[in-house]
Amino acid sequence: MGFNRFNLIVVLICILIAVTSVALVIVWSNSDYKVAKLTVSILWVVLILLLIRYVNKTNRSLTQFLENLRYSDYIADSDSGKSFRELNFNFNEIIRYVRLAELEKASTHQYLRQILDQMPSGIITTDKQGKVEIINRSGLDILEIQSVSDMQQLNTLKDNLSKELEELSKSKKKVININTKGGYKSVLFRLKEVMINQRLVQIISFENIRTELDLEEERAWQKIFRVLTHEIMNSIGPIRSLTDSVLKLFINNEDTKTVAQLNDEDINIAVAGLKSIDSRNQGLSSFVVDFKKLMRVPEPRLEQVELNQFMDKIVPLLNELCTNRNIQLDFTRSDKVFFVLIDKKLISQVMINLVKNSVEAIISNNGIINIKTFLKDDNINISIADNGKGIHKEVLPEIFIPFFTTKKEGSGIGLSISRQILRKHKGDIHVKSEENIGSVFSLKLPILNY
Repeated sequence: MGFNRFNLIVVLICILIAVTSVALVIVWSNSDYKVAKLTVSILWVVLILLLIRYVNKTNRSLTQFLENLRYSDYIADSDSGKSFRELNFNFNEIIRYVRLAELEKASTHQYLRQILDQMPSGIITTDKQGKVEIINRSGLDILEIQSVSDMQQLNTLKDNLSKELEELSKSKKKVININTKGGYKSVLFRLKEVMINQRLVQIISFENIRTELDLEEERAWQKIFRVLTHEIMNSIGPIRSLTDSVLKLFINNEDTKTVAQLNDEDINIAVAGLKSIDSRNQGLSSFVVDFKKLMRVPEPRLEQVELNQFMDKIVPLLNELCTNRNIQLDFTRSDKVFFVLIDKKLISQVMINLVKNSVEAIISNNGIINIKTFLKDDNINISIADNGKGIHKEVLPEIFIPFFTTKKEGSGIGLSISRQILRKHKGDIHVKSEENIGSVFSLKLPILNY
């Protein structure tokens, strides 16, 4: 077993200190060796200092290593012996691995940064104090700013914008109109909070949906105009034709006929034609009334309501609609207490309309309508499911369009108004349906106590 140079020197110095200590005891025990006392004492102190200095050299090497590790710098080879050369070699290996890890970390960061900059959506990450850590290129382009370091700086785009974004932790997403250099934009903001290294980080994604909203609005108006044109022409065409037919009974070669020239048959035909014109006029008037209803959905008068209590009051009324048609109505209430902000009158109107639709869709003798209340995706859901004839898949995307109806005597505004009411409650309505199986309408409402 061989001792390296460092161990040998340390052992040798320790032996010399031990021998010197014995000599020191001997000379100090004899009062005649005054010079020897001084010499041995000085030698003993020198040996101890030498040992301390020599051992501290290792500590200095460790300190140098930590400094080099801090700045990722290599340690020069030492000529202090094999022990220190091996120590330096191991230190340099550690530094090399640290450098590789830093390079990998930097390349990963650059890679992720490139991905973020290529995304069409804007991304902002902030800490709990609202300091911006990352904003990608699309984010700068959408907001039309050069840089941002604090969320408060976004208030130049809209008053209290930073506060509205903070409140996204409750609503999760929101469309906010902002005033950029290029004009107003409708921006959809979403927020996600994550814990990274025990630190809360807010990730805000956003995109300009002004163009999409304009296109959607244009498509909606085109659909409404198409329906309006269809309904108006369906009434005006026959009215014009009937009017021409009646006029011909009373005009001969551009001259008005006299009473003597008319007979009972002409009068009967004219009366029948006028009745038809009146009927068409009433239909057109009814259409205009329905259109006014569609355009004037009232603003909800919101009040805090416990969901099950609200359902307990409306279910008996809905059950009356089903009993008249021998249809079974089942209600499954949530086992938890949830509060919502709703206009009870408007939501009741929606529920009645949907149950009526389900009743009319059931053509079998064993009709069943199931109503359930439950929590899903941080929202209260009220589902109304029936085993009726269902809705054809090609018709399904059109059922919420105003005046679209598959019923012979339907106005086609019930579902459209229902959707407007839900959206005024910051909710929505969705439908799933299969022919000959049934339909499920789901009302989604934001919850208060989640």
